[in-house]
Amino acid sequence: MADHPERPRHLYLVGLLTFASGCVDAVTLTVIGGAFTSVITGNLILVGRGIGTTTLEPAVHAVMAVAGYVLGVAIGSRLAQVAGRAEAGEPPEEWPRRATIVLAAECVLLIAVNAGWIGYRARPPAAAADVLLIVAGVCLGMQGAAARAIAGTPSTTYMTGALTNLVEALATGKGRHADPTAALGLATLVVGAACGTILIRHARPAALLPALAAIALVILIKGRHHRAELPPDPASN
Repeated sequence: MADHPERPRHLYLVGLLTFASGCVDAVTLTVIGGAFTSVITGNLILVGRGIGTTTLEPAVHAVMAVAGYVLGVAIGSRLAQVAGRAEAGEPPEEWPRRATIVLAAECVLLIAVNAGWIGYRARPPAAAADVLLIVAGVCLGMQGAAARAIAGTPSTTYMTGALTNLVEALATGKGRHADPTAALGLATLVVGAACGTILIRHARPAALLPALAAIALVILIKGRHHRAELPPDPASN
């Protein structure tokens, strides 16, 4: 533990991000376009199924979601690169400020998605639903880009690889060396999806708010941590 003083906090923050992914994916898959916003493999299968059955609407929505995710990764990666220039020469961190900056940008877009969803009373017309689906994809693409800057590059949107690594470690007797973020991420993904689905049934306009709250909490915690790490201002002495 001495080598990783932040590990418990880092672990649960990754869990919050994965919870947000599960919540958003459940909502978009169920009531906004019928496509995933982060599970790109699933979307590509939907595209292939649409081509094979000539049922194009699900395929079109899947393409929209993939396009949004790709755009989000591109924007998030570029933003992280620009923000990282200010960190040049600083000691490496497990969770650098650039990752939090990208998450903050994601949070702004997720606020807009929630505003649109609630503004339409959770029943947007087709064109508005398409926009919400794409922007939600951008949000999770940015989240994926932010995770790439975190030590260990934990997965917060795509869990097949995390599950594979975890099972491999357990099956080969290396369970003690397994990444704990994988186990927590798998659990919180399910919890997030369940939360979004329950809210769709009982409080539809609030279905995306838990994801927003989870992202905002991560930003708040890490923002305070980054400020605490800033060197003292010589002018204040």
